[in-house]
Amino acid sequence: MSKQHILLAKFVAIVVLFSTLRLAMAAGNLVEFSAALQKFEGEGITYQRLVFKDDKRVIYFQPPRGWKCSGTENQLTLAPADRSFAEAKITSAPLDRPVALDEKAADAFKQQVLSSLPEGSRNAAIVKQEQNGLMLNNNPAIEVVISYDAFGQTFQRSVILLSTPTNQVRFQFTARKSDFDTLYRAFRASVVTWEWQPESAPVEAESTPDPQQ
Repeated sequence: MSKQHILLAKFVAIVVLFSTLRLAMAAGNLVEFSAALQKFEGEGITYQRLVFKDDKRVIYFQPPRGWKCSGTENQLTLAPADRSFAEAKITSAPLDRPVALDEKAADAFKQQVLSSLPEGSRNAAIVKQEQNGLMLNNNPAIEVVISYDAFGQTFQRSVILLSTPTNQVRFQFTARKSDFDTLYRAFRASVVTWEWQPESAPVEAESTPDPQQ
């Protein structure tokens, strides 16, 4: 290989490396979930919350009282202690750039929710579809609630997609139709507590290893 070809190959490698680094720097980030509850005081009352990491900021989230919390780095699972066939999942996905939740995106999201139902599900129907009915830190959101039959029972599922400049957060709750309304209200009320803290805000809370309230 000639000296000229070697220099060209090095130049191409540098360009590729620089482009890769630019993409990595521009890419969004995942929310890092934790199931370790922390205690904090508010107006003389002791509460419990979960603390997540979102790049340089932290997120405070209060799960429904009495619900069990478990999870991995990119998924938090919650379930009421006294009800079976009821479960909530919170996940995140990174974004390279902000995504508009317009009508086209809403239709695509609805189809995605329908296609993610358990295998063998029947009689799937849209119960509710709403844009920006719930906004956290002024970030746009879409919610779809569906009804479907599976395992010999009728279920309902709510999925909220929250879009931020660097990631999308998905809040999903599923329960039997007979239990759905009461448990859904508790879960939705907990979603409203989702709050990003300023980068400089210290995390001052007493940690407890017990993942249950």
